[in-house]
Amino acid sequence: MRIAALLPHMEIYGGVRRYLELGNEFVRLGHEFVLYTPEGRPPSWLAFNGEIRPFSALNQDDHDIALCSEYSLLREFQGIRARRKFFYFVLAGHRLEKHVARLPFRFLVNSTGLYRRLKKRYGLHCELAPGGINPEIFYPVEREGSKKEFRILCYGRIYRRRKGIHLVIRAVEKLWRRYPQIKLLLFDSPVQGETRDPRQLIRTSVPHDFFWNLPQSSMAWLYSQADLFVSAEWRAGWSNPAAEAMACRVPVVCTASGTEDFALPGKTALVVRWPIPILLAKNIEKLIRDENLRCRLAEAGRQKILEFTWEALAKRLEKIFEVSLV
Repeated sequence: MRIAALLPHMEIYGGVRRYLELGNEFVRLGHEFVLYTPEGRPPSWLAFNGEIRPFSALNQDDHDIALCSEYSLLREFQGIRARRKFFYFVLAGHRLEKHVARLPFRFLVNSTGLYRRLKKRYGLHCELAPGGINPEIFYPVEREGSKKEFRILCYGRIYRRRKGIHLVIRAVEKLWRRYPQIKLLLFDSPVQGETRDPRQLIRTSVPHDFFWNLPQSSMAWLYSQADLFVSAEWRAGWSNPAAEAMACRVPVVCTASGTEDFALPGKTALVVRWPIPILLAKNIEKLIRDENLRCRLAEAGRQKILEFTWEALAKRLEKIFEVSLV
């Protein structure tokens, strides 16, 4: 099959990672995979083995399958020449969600929670195609430094409110007075065209380090330095950071948003019903106090998330695409 996907850029985003990783897997399976971006430039942060072409080439090529997750690229997606077009829902609640659900595409969805939403709201049939992790990038590494510190890791893009970073910080602040061994770790990368620097937006008295623009080769090390990962997202499709933490055998406290497929409450993670600081703090405290629980969740979480590799997803999609072309 010749498979194409459209992206607005090649920056370090979970949605971009999805197509780079899937493209690599499709190439390994013997298919052609072409990524179209405005400029047609290759990514600088992750190796990609497919073909990259600019939008100016969209009308020059024919494909069996075309993929798109970006509402901003609907015009380009409608114009691409492909036997079957799949819009891939990866985020809940976009203002154009209803509009797209009525278009003559086929549909993929990256989590069970988002599948249920689209089915309930629009009666839409989607093929479930959840997110994934790359075990060659995300794996357990030995923890370094003082064992006296209790390190809580979270994503650092605080200006993206739906990521819930401010809620995690407030939850940790509630605990720090009672548990002065707490240290907060955050991470992020620069975003082209974004003037806000998340490192300058963090306002907390809790001791913390902010890891900035780490290469992918260092991400397993970073996750593994934490005793706990916390995610307070809402409107997520698939929570890449929570999945990556689990792959690195780090116990997780999270909301159900974007984690429902792999964060099984009390079995592979502690899941809070709502992203409220007091609820987050309560579950964080459980893990501060109970090392056995941390170890159990960390091991069970890693075993569960290894079911969701990009290789497994590519093989699932391969079957979906083949059936659609019959």
